[in-house]
Amino acid sequence: MTRRELVAAGSLVALALLIGWAVSLATARVENWFVMTDELYYQRLAIAVAQTGSLLPQIHGELVANVNQLYPVLISMFYGDGNVVASFDAAHLLNPFVMVTAAIPVFLLARRTGVGLLGSVWVGTLAVAVPWIVLSSFLLTEVVAYPAFCWGLLMVTRAVSRRSEAADLAAIAMIGLAALARVQLLLLAAVLLVAVATELLLAAAADGARGRELARAAAGAFVRRRALTVGVLVLAAAALSGGSSRLLGSYSVTAETFHLDLGLVQLAAEHVAILALGLALLPFFLGVAWLIDQVRPSAPAAERALGVVGCATLSLLTLEVASFDQRFGAGLVKDRYLFYAVPVVLVALAAAASAERWPRWWTFVIPAVPVAIGFVTVPLVAYEKFNVDSPLAMLNDGLLRLATSVTWARALLVLATVVAVQVLLVGGSFVPRRVLAIGAVVVATVCLPLETVYAFERLFRVNGTNGLPITLDQGGVFNWIDRNVGPAGRVTMAPYPVNSPQWWAGQAYWWDVEFWNESVVDTWGAPRDPWVERFDPHTGVAVENGRTRYLLMHSTDVRFRLAGRQVAFDRGAYIFEPVSPWRAAWLTRGTYADGWTRPHTPAEIVVFAEPGQTEPLQRFVFVAASSPDLERARLVTVSSNLDRWQTSIAPGGSLEREVTVCVPPGGSGTISIETPFVSDVYRDPTVTALTGETDRPAGIHLRTVALADERVPLERCQAALVGR
Repeated sequence: MTRRELVAAGSLVALALLIGWAVSLATARVENWFVMTDELYYQRLAIAVAQTGSLLPQIHGELVANVNQLYPVLISMFYGDGNVVASFDAAHLLNPFVMVTAAIPVFLLARRTGVGLLGSVWVGTLAVAVPWIVLSSFLLTEVVAYPAFCWGLLMVTRAVSRRSEAADLAAIAMIGLAALARVQLLLLAAVLLVAVATELLLAAAADGARGRELARAAAGAFVRRRALTVGVLVLAAAALSGGSSRLLGSYSVTAETFHLDLGLVQLAAEHVAILALGLALLPFFLGVAWLIDQVRPSAPAAERALGVVGCATLSLLTLEVASFDQRFGAGLVKDRYLFYAVPVVLVALAAAASAERWPRWWTFVIPAVPVAIGFVTVPLVAYEKFNVDSPLAMLNDGLLRLATSVTWARALLVLATVVAVQVLLVGGSFVPRRVLAIGAVVVATVCLPLETVYAFERLFRVNGTNGLPITLDQGGVFNWIDRNVGPAGRVTMAPYPVNSPQWWAGQAYWWDVEFWNESVVDTWGAPRDPWVERFDPHTGVAVENGRTRYLLMHSTDVRFRLAGRQVAFDRGAYIFEPVSPWRAAWLTRGTYADGWTRPHTPAEIVVFAEPGQTEPLQRFVFVAASSPDLERARLVTVSSNLDRWQTSIAPGGSLEREVTVCVPPGGSGTISIETPFVSDVYRDPTVTALTGETDRPAGIHLRTVALADERVPLERCQAALVGR
């Protein structure tokens, strides 16, 4: 390496570190989670690595089918000491510096393509000054997936130009690493196959082969040099399209059932259009046109390699993401999954700016057509807060204000597409084409960093998913469990629909519990589980013990309560140290999982005898309930073998009362609560997140059930009272 090249490489590293430092100033402000449940998932994987020392993906002590393990392994070095707040802050400081390492493979890719040192430094730097760098503000796989993909592009391009099995196998190894960063990036294997096949055909054509001779020559080169490589890829594809496809997670649907229809084509066009918009149109069209222009026999080998790899990457990645969003994204554009193609376009743009040959006119038309078609129907949704899946949606607000409506905004975008293509097609008649190319470079240099700054501004403008500012440090509040049980403590949580009418608020409660406490490592008695079946109906002994020393339960959980010692109480929840074996002190029957009584069905509170109890005991149970009826009083009857009374709950009101029950030794006492009235209430939050609709019949809502410590010996227990 010459001194000039060393200076250029050093400049690139310095610029990348400068960008990483600047971005870290923003990511360091992030003090709360934003993307659920993705951030929780990857953080728990990291904690499992730190606690177990195993690199295998584990959640709640069980192996999970997760390939994206590279990022959790990376940040696991910050976890394990019980200080989640410090670990969270350290990961956010590291993220931007990891993500900006993508500048190195992009720089090397530009150098391989013949771009000069200055242009290569420019494209490497700009590749990490893109708006998607804002994803480093979160605990997401994109942090490592972006640089891994860029290294994969470099190795695939190298393999295509070198035409050897050794280079192919090196590319496959890099593809494997990229897949460990994000399973979506297995797409690079398909890119390698398509690019190798295309390059062999072009090489044969360059040697003068035509027609059948062309196919035979390409096939001969294929067998001699690449049969082993392609065999490896085909076997991997066969495995993933079969039973092993579950390792692809959500992308398994694309691997198993890919259907090219008009809907998918239109959605793919919309994705291309949004990517072009993010790259300010002019740089996108020039870069893509240059890539297409290199897919010809007469192109130099290095440029042709990037051309076939770039075109394959853009085409296949767009189809993959469109297929995924068609099934899981409600048909919206999710540019978070497509931005990996940006470095290819930027390298091509730099190559076009330094090339003597201007792309042929029709190469501008090929990308312009899908972009224009995509803009005709693209949904320009204005989101209140930053949309992680669609970072470029932040531009929609300005477009809609400028154009006054969605229809006019689409028309404006189509017009901008036509103007940008016309500038590139006929602008050379008025100014030198090199000036046009430099103009496109300037547009990209200005627009992409400005979009990046705007992305961070939008991120911090609105409160996060949990309704709190993303800059508000709440770790000291939420990590109370770790503080009470210590770094070595292990806690099982029993999730319950807290604030059940506000489903997302209840979800956020348990997300905070698990996210901010390393000690919470398992779940037991999830709301959707039939909790009654977890216990012996006669003794209350749990069918299966939990795997930790402590159990966390919310005070409003009316499903059951385990016998044991209370360790701490905070934020409405108890940490218990259950007795061994685990057993219920009491449980309810005949209710929904969130405490509503079922229509015309008595709800029962079953209080179990204690081990070693030798005589009947009078126990005292505090019950709080409320009525959903805002117009009429609701009659409630409560009875046990010691007590029976009736009362009315005022419209929209509640009752709080103590009930006594006799518990015989070795058995149980039952309290019955019933009402003849039924109302429609919101949907069951343990079944669906859609709440606020009146489609579930219920009686009253049990808000609290608490068993007092007092015990009064009795001579005997009698049958339930029938009147009083």
